Amino acid sequence: MRLKKFEHFEPRTLSEACQLLKEHAGKAAVIAGGTDLVVRMKYGVTTPEYLINLKKVEGLSSINLVGENLHLGALATLTQVRCSDLVRERYPVLAESALAVSAAQLQNMGTIGGNICLEPRCWYFQQGSSWRQARADCFKNGGAVCYMAKGSTRCYALYCGDTAPALLALGAKVRLVSPCGERTVPIEEFFVDNGMRHTDLQPAELLAEVILPGPGAGQHGTYLKYRKRGALDFPIVGVAAVITKESTAASRLRIAVTGVGSSPLLVVPPADFPAGSGLTHEMINRMAEIARKQVKPVSHMEVSPSYRKELVGVLVRDALEKLAGA
Repeated sequence: MRLKKFEHFEPRTLSEACQLLKEHAGKAAVIAGGTDLVVRMKYGVTTPEYLINLKKVEGLSSINLVGENLHLGALATLTQVRCSDLVRERYPVLAESALAVSAAQLQNMGTIGGNICLEPRCWYFQQGSSWRQARADCFKNGGAVCYMAKGSTRCYALYCGDTAPALLALGAKVRLVSPCGERTVPIEEFFVDNGMRHTDLQPAELLAEVILPGPGAGQHGTYLKYRKRGALDFPIVGVAAVITKESTAASRLRIAVTGVGSSPLLVVPPADFPAGSGLTHEMINRMAEIARKQVKPVSHMEVSPSYRKELVGVLVRDALEKLAGA
């Protein structure tokens, strides 16, 4: 599992990093913590000719309040995020999701930006090159088949990031920087449900920071994760739920799910959903059923799609019952 030769760059600014990506388009990869990328490089799944290390770019690891908004630099480690007093006091659901990522050693290395941009997983693709050569190429290898969803016309590799659903439920935005300038988009518009290209990152564009809106009055949230083991494993299903009191008579509920498709999913309540009446038993059951119906898993990784679908309903119900008792 020796790495193939590559040229290594250490830019000092975002503009320099973006320019390097532009110059080496299609042949370069960006590394931050490296907990996912290096593994894929060792397996020969990713073979960049150029590696652009962001660790020395100033300002990308800060966690600061700007007005009421919290700005998380993309290079802030998951340990920084889960241990930050600002995050724990204002957005405990995000701290919970960062703590749920693998083990402490990987949290020390892995970054919030890397976890958001985590490459969708596929057992058929993420194997050694000799194993992959034993069958026809899949979409990710330049072929025309997806072994995760037989007969499909696109790649259905599975997104399993833990922090993304928490950020979706919190209504976060991401700031993206390229040689052409920068843009800020809601995180739900950043993700694309396609295993080949699961984010809206454009060529030579980088994720610079995550922006969280100020928590509303009486905001509560939680992240629940089901996995085979208590540590290390990716989620079979992960659910984040956040309820925010917007007035004396109305509340806003946002639920997001990971592990059910090639991108995290924001569950959409129906137009008549009575968010202002509180989390009653009837409302909790109804929302759990809505979530179960909206997810459409196709992956057979670890469990069947039907089991994963039922698990979504169970975790949504558990999450809302937890919030109802908060």
